[in-house]
This record gives sequence, structure tokens and C-alpha cells, in this order.
Amino acid sequence: MDQHRCVECGGNLSLSEAKQGKKRCGPCICQRRIAFLLADEYMSNAFSKMWVRELFKRLGTFLQKHQIRVEARVRVLSKAAILFQEADRSFRWPGEMNEEWLEGMIEKLGRHFAASFFRAFLLEEHLMAEESGDEKALKALQAKIEHIPQAYRRLIEMFFHERIALRERQIKQNAKRPLAVRTIVSDFEVLSRVVRWLGAQMPDLTGWDMVQEEHIHAFLLTLTPKNRELVRKDLQMFFRLARKRRVMTHVPIMDSPAKELPQTVEPLKVEEQKVLAHLIRASLYSSPEECLLSALCFYHGLSSSQICRIKTNHVDVERGVILVEQRPPVYLLAEDFLLLEQFLRKRKELPYAKSRNHLFISNNYKLDDEPLGKGYVRQKVLAFAGHTPQRLRITCFITLCARYGPQYLVEAFGLSLTQASRYGNIQEFLLEEEVKQQREEFAELSRQLGQREKQHAPRSHGKKEEVKHGDTVSEAQEP
Repeated sequence: MDQHRCVECGGNLSLSEAKQGKKRCGPCICQRRIAFLLADEYMSNAFSKMWVRELFKRLGTFLQKHQIRVEARVRVLSKAAILFQEADRSFRWPGEMNEEWLEGMIEKLGRHFAASFFRAFLLEEHLMAEESGDEKALKALQAKIEHIPQAYRRLIEMFFHERIALRERQIKQNAKRPLAVRTIVSDFEVLSRVVRWLGAQMPDLTGWDMVQEEHIHAFLLTLTPKNRELVRKDLQMFFRLARKRRVMTHVPIMDSPAKELPQTVEPLKVEEQKVLAHLIRASLYSSPEECLLSALCFYHGLSSSQICRIKTNHVDVERGVILVEQRPPVYLLAEDFLLLEQFLRKRKELPYAKSRNHLFISNNYKLDDEPLGKGYVRQKVLAFAGHTPQRLRITCFITLCARYGPQYLVEAFGLSLTQASRYGNIQEFLLEEEVKQQREEFAELSRQLGQREKQHAPRSHGKKEEVKHGDTVSEAQEP
């Protein structure tokens, strides 16, 4: 058995390592390679400038501090050595390295470079500027537009330049809700799907100017009824811009009012709501994370993305609120305090709890303090409650809307009027409220009239008695 153990750490060798006659395991070999790359002798021979040596040494310290696996550290250091050797020959100081050159070198070194770790190091050293998620999405969108066939590309480019300009104009004017980048990306997905369908079903078409109404209607019939209405509105806006810019002479889709379609996700029934509420109370100590996630969806109407972005400093226990981005705060109930207390106790046991700022974290290591994905919340809630977070959220909104009206969702949850109208008709609610108010006023009026009749009834009865008694006395006085 000794011949199948590593001579350095004493661990078991893998079957392939034993067959190859190796005496050291993979991690130990990587550790020896890392020590060789970071040795002063190697760096003196590889780099002639002192700032390059210091930068390479700090890269090794950065990877070790963030507990990157030794296999990935070897790969990053080996590839980075090639990049820094080129920088040593090309630049006199680090300030001369620009982002374009660094991006070109990272792309040249290939996909096995583990570039995410190296980019994080360059950001820490202020050699690269951090891009926001919107900038990354827009760059990816520009790259996707380049793959659109030439016959359809020009109009799509015009459309998205118009949409991006509209977003920038709204931001400049301090709009409360400027056009979101994800909306622009969603519009592109719609147009890209149309182009793919036209290329497959109508190969004889040479561009947008040959597209007719029958083609668009045939494409819309391939979609689900609910998605069809959304796509139809997007295409209507797209073709109107095309006619305005004189790329097309017609709009191959008729503008008609949107249809109200039945809900695809039904809310929970009253009995199901009672079962879920009992399950949350019963599992308070055994599954605190799942209970808290379900409660935030079921009682407070939070979406999965909103839950993932909650940070620990957003929780104000003294005031009893949780601050949530782009909506009013969540006011905690008495049961929520117990859920939060049990969850925080469990969170302290996680290995990376002290270094993470977000409230919900996992056991997996992440280089950056990024929020968890929506799939994490969906998986936890679905396994615990048997329903998706979307269905719990819809149940919350429909129940409250039926009792307090759509305007309550706007003020309490930060929904727009368009979103609130999906859970209840504001005109019907106002009509019901008016009828209810008139019924209450009529009942109050009836009650007041009844009291008046009761008050007048004894007086009139007393007068009749008095007259009758007087008549009797007068008759008695007669001779």
C-alpha cells in the first residue's frame, strides 16, 4: 500500500497516478510548481523589471489569499508569466498597459487561462476598470447583433441604437424607472427569433421590406397565447420605427388593443394557504432557511432576485424592517423575527459567513461577493413548500388585491399600475367600493329613520291616551 501513497503528504494516489508510477499526488506536484514559479531565482530570470516581479508576486499572494485551488493557481501563474514577460518587453511601467492590450492578451492565452481570477486581480491592482452588469450585457448584445444575417441586421442596429439612446435620455432626465437593459436584451431575443423563423420558413425573403402581414401572423401562431401578445406589441413598435426611418413602406402588423388572457399560474387555494402557513410554523427550527425564503415570498411578495440581493446591513432589527431594492421596505411580523433569528444562527456555521455581505449564501466559494442565482431560491422553496416562489408571490398579490385593491399593491409593494392591474381590475374594485359605500350609507340612513320612528311612536301613543282619558272625565261630569 505504501507505493500507492504520496511521499510528501501521505495521501492516496489516484489509479492513473499509480499506473504512471508517480510518487507524488496532483496537489503536491502543483504546490512544487507554484513554489518554483514564485521563487526569486525564476522571477529574476523571467522578468528584467522590478515592477513586473512585484506584480507577479502579488498575483501569487492574491490567489492564495482567496483560497483558489492549487490546480487553478498553477494554470493562472503559468499563463500570467507569459503575459508579464510580454509586458516586461513592451512597457517601462505598469501605467502604460491599457485595457485593450490586456484584453487582447487574455484572449490570446486561451480559455484555459481561468481569466476570471486574473481579471479580479487586475481590478484590485487598478489596472482595469470594473464594468457594470449593464455594460457587459450591452457589449454581449453588440456581439450578438453581428451574427444576424446582413439582410436583417441594419434595421435591428437602428432599433437598438434608438432604444439605448432613449435609455440614456431617461437617465439624464433623472427618470424614476429608465428603460432597463434587460428589456432591451429581451427585445433583441424577440427580433432574433423572428429572423431565425423567417430564414427557416421563408428563405425567399431578402429583407424586412418583403415581410408581409401573413408572415408575421404565421410566426405569432407558433407562440403561446400569453407570450403572443407581448411579442406582438414589440413587433408593432419595431415596424413603426422602420416606417418612420423609411426602411419599410408599411407596417406588416395591425395595431389592436391587447387582449386579457387567463392566468397561467393559478394562486393557492385557501386550504393550501393554511397548509403552507402551518408548515412554516412547524418547520421553524428544523429548516429555518427554507421557512424564511418561503415566508418572504408568501407573506411579503418578494421575488427571487430581490431575495438574493438582500444584504446583512439591509436588515434593521430595531425598526423591524428589511430594506429591498426598488420597492418599499419589508415590515417584519412576529413570526418573521423567530425565522430570522434561527436562520442567522445557522448562517454563522457556514465557512464563508464572515466574508460575505449578502444575507443568503451557500457553501460554495466565490471570488467576488456576488449574490446567489434565482435558481437557488427556486430549488429551496420548491423542495420545501411544493410550490414555486412565483406562485407564492402571485398568491400574496391576488389575495391582498382582492381585499384592498390594486392601488394597495402600488403603495405597499412598489408595483406599477400596469403590474398591479394584472392581479385585479382597478375599475371593478372602485365600482365595488362605491357600491359598498352606498350600501353602508343606506344602512346608516335606515338605522337613523328607524330610531326616529321609535322616538315618535311613544309620544303619539301618549296623546291618544290623554284624549281618551279627557273624554271619559267630561262624560263623567255630565249630569
